[in-house]
Amino acid sequence: MQPSTNTNVPVTNGKLERGLGFVDLWSVGVGALIGGGIFTVIGPAVAQAGAGLFVAFLIAGIIAILSSMSYAELASIWPYEGASYAYSKFAFSPINKDLGKLMALWCSGLYFLSFAFAAGAVNLGFAGYFNYLFPSLPATVVAPIISIIITGLLLIGIKVTGKINTIFSIIQVIALFAIATIAIFANPGGPFQYSDFLPNGWTGIFAATALIAFGQMQVEAVLTLGEEAKNPRRNLPLAQISALVTVVILYVLTGFGVVAAADPVELAASKAPLSLAMENVLPGIGAVLIAIAALTATGTSTVGCLLGSSRMLFVAAREKAVPSVLGKVSETTHVPQYAIIFTGVIALGATLMSTMGYGKAIGIAVGAAVFSNWLMMAIMNIALVVVRIKRPELREKALFRFPLNIRNIPVLAIVAAIASLWVLTYIATIPLLVGITWLVLITLWYFAYSRNKWEYLDEEEMEKMTN
Repeated sequence: MQPSTNTNVPVTNGKLERGLGFVDLWSVGVGALIGGGIFTVIGPAVAQAGAGLFVAFLIAGIIAILSSMSYAELASIWPYEGASYAYSKFAFSPINKDLGKLMALWCSGLYFLSFAFAAGAVNLGFAGYFNYLFPSLPATVVAPIISIIITGLLLIGIKVTGKINTIFSIIQVIALFAIATIAIFANPGGPFQYSDFLPNGWTGIFAATALIAFGQMQVEAVLTLGEEAKNPRRNLPLAQISALVTVVILYVLTGFGVVAAADPVELAASKAPLSLAMENVLPGIGAVLIAIAALTATGTSTVGCLLGSSRMLFVAAREKAVPSVLGKVSETTHVPQYAIIFTGVIALGATLMSTMGYGKAIGIAVGAAVFSNWLMMAIMNIALVVVRIKRPELREKALFRFPLNIRNIPVLAIVAAIASLWVLTYIATIPLLVGITWLVLITLWYFAYSRNKWEYLDEEEMEKMTN
């Protein structure tokens, strides 16, 4: 147990409410994961992978599922708000307390900024599909409005947010499964009918795998709600892994189905590849299915972005690693209201930038978010290995354990860490540089501001706060 440097648990006014059951948590995970991966990256990914798109989805999914098991074990030990913020702080502090705090701030900063900006890109996607159904309402008007509405929804309270998100998540899963099934049955041979199955070889597959992370980068969205979950040590790991498995199956089926329904070259050139595929096999009705799936998926994806980002900001503020006003909790709604508002303002700014023609800048920010995802997966896999070595007594506390261990070392977690770092080499240069620059800025912030102001909450204090 790390010694506490804080004699008083900081006052945050109200207390977070445990209003999310397993289904609610599962829906947050599914909703957060589907929007970007299905509706944003298929075009660029198929340009790299060609007919072998589903293989890239499968590889990315396997790495993400392995990494999710590291997250899940850490969540069952430390089921606290902020997920990787708490895991990295407690995992690396036995090596060096500065290292633990810096890694926590890295995770918080990477998650917060990347997903606040990603919300802007997703809002614009929502507006585009909304415009398809209602042509008189332009995306430039709808995108900012949906950003404000979802921010307002999060301010109402976690129970209301969870129930609405659950309904939307179920709708999108059914719609996407129907889309994939229709496309595959229309042409069961699918990708294997093309003589050039991998036009860019395995390099193209791995480049597509790197891109696909945009749809999987919210793998810890569920876990950031640790103090708002019922029975968190059980429900958090179970909801996270089951949500990811659900989404990976949908990804692989969709990746197979779109190539079965349309030529990869045409898909790569299309602004709406999923719509193109469905128009080929189910004219008219297919477009409606796409619109329903897209609206629910992008809506829940924005909810996931803002939930995770605001909670990451909240937990850092609670320990004064960032201004403490962002750590206050409403006494009436039991949500971190100022963290939500600040995150919503950043997302709204990103949305407005997108609608004003700065889509390329947002694209770079999203690319940096993909970099953040793979890096954080690597960090969490390494964190679990460190915990197994430095804190073997925690074995009794974990309700979930990563399978296949040799002398208490999770072998597959090491494989997943290496795979995550390896995929980073396929990230485009500019987003890679943006991501590294952001890490440098977070590090400077730590030494210039956070280090001397930090009011470290140890594990015992966290247990008192959350019970």
